[in-house]
Amino acid sequence: MDRRSILIGAATMAGGSFLPALAQESARLYVGFSAGGATDTFARIFAPGLSAELHRAVVVENLTGASGAMAIRPVERAAPSSSTYMLYPTMTLLGQVLANQEPDLTKVTPITLLYEQYSVVAVNPQVAGFENVHNLKDLVALAKNKPGQINYAILGIGSTGHLTMEWFSDLAGIKMQPVAYKGGAPAVTDVLGGHVPLLVLDSTVVAPHIQAGKLRPIAVNYSERMPGFSEVPTMAEQGFKEVSALPWVVLAGPPNMPAADANAVAEAVRRAYAKPDLIEAMKQQNIVPKTSSPQQAAQLMRSDLAKWKKIIQEKGIKGA
Repeated sequence: MDRRSILIGAATMAGGSFLPALAQESARLYVGFSAGGATDTFARIFAPGLSAELHRAVVVENLTGASGAMAIRPVERAAPSSSTYMLYPTMTLLGQVLANQEPDLTKVTPITLLYEQYSVVAVNPQVAGFENVHNLKDLVALAKNKPGQINYAILGIGSTGHLTMEWFSDLAGIKMQPVAYKGGAPAVTDVLGGHVPLLVLDSTVVAPHIQAGKLRPIAVNYSERMPGFSEVPTMAEQGFKEVSALPWVVLAGPPNMPAADANAVAEAVRRAYAKPDLIEAMKQQNIVPKTSSPQQAAQLMRSDLAKWKKIIQEKGIKGA
């Protein structure tokens, strides 16, 4: 278990409403992934803003393992009114399903959506057969001529990229083979080398190679076109609007958290997101800032769990 914590700021900044019921102790923000990873990086740029709005220090602590589910444990054991929170990403829901466990969403209280992520579907145009693949229609036509012969690079079996492509393939009536990697860098290396012709990865990983002309983007998996990829149509624009579930991260607190506390923390997040520096830092990570009510966050978790669980079960996908 990798355990690392950092004290973020003294919560003495003015502005925003004071939260007397919540301001008696330092807040703890648990991250279920190792220091330096994408989720941890977000936590450490987010914590100072949350600290300022809650008027107390925020401690970020890493508890790794089980696709992030280790971070649930201290939260589910915390008192309902304690200042104990976690980052709960889609990956943690999926990891539990892939491990044949039913995620128990009553173990936490969803507070607010924090951000959404988007991925890019891109091809290596130097690979034979992919010279003329410029969009999803071209990819579908090629895949129908080569059933089961086209491989695509993803970050792990059961990842959102993998499930998205399985969903897309079903809708398109094609069959392709996933090739799972433990990181974006080795996946991109194999695609650039022509060993795998196609990938679906986080935009941050692929953007430099697209800009260099080594990879060709053919679709963005998001609800709208994104900065830096404004010429690349979304999957919905290309006829696959059903592929609508996106990876996200929710801020969650202890089970049975009082509604007043959850709403107060959600409001603190909204005030933090009013600061341009924080939003710019998030954009640099190619993540899309979002907020919601506790009720909306809970509904998102329930509905997406149902969507992804259905695909995992229908496809018989098992975790590594």
